[in-house]
Amino acid sequence: MDLNPKQLSSLAEMGIPVWALRTKAVVEPTIVVEPIAEIVDNESNEVDEQLANCQCVVVIDSQNHSEQAQTLLNAMLATIGFEQQQIAIINAEQLNQLQALPCQDKVLFVLGGELLDEPLARGKIHQTLPSQINTVISLSLDILLTQTNNKAQAWQDLQLIKSALN
Repeated sequence: MDLNPKQLSSLAEMGIPVWALRTKAVVEPTIVVEPIAEIVDNESNEVDEQLANCQCVVVIDSQNHSEQAQTLLNAMLATIGFEQQQIAIINAEQLNQLQALPCQDKVLFVLGGELLDEPLARGKIHQTLPSQINTVISLSLDILLTQTNNKAQAWQDLQLIKSALN
């Protein structure tokens, strides 16, 4: 049964929910994060331009980085409004490149606390590395994919990123 906009509005005002089948596919987040190797060159000691200009540096375990994990990461970052040019993705071995950068306007988002040398608790904003970059620790992408009950904690961590940038 098709209802016109006036009918839908009237039903909504009366508090009567109207369910409709979706005719369009759900739109995927528009962030497309480049593969790790293209963002920061492991073989080079030069700081990548995207790493220097980004607001959020995401540290992930590149060995366990699947397409499904990439999709989840894209969705997570899209929910807090990041665009591709605002993000750089690195692995733990590439953290030393951050030490050559001014980091007061950046936040380090570590997915899997064991990627850093020092153990840090999730749910807080930490100051790490010699550059004292604001750091937010969260659960690894693999844990978020397999244990969906932890997604609320990841959402809290994403909110910390936003507050760390303000």
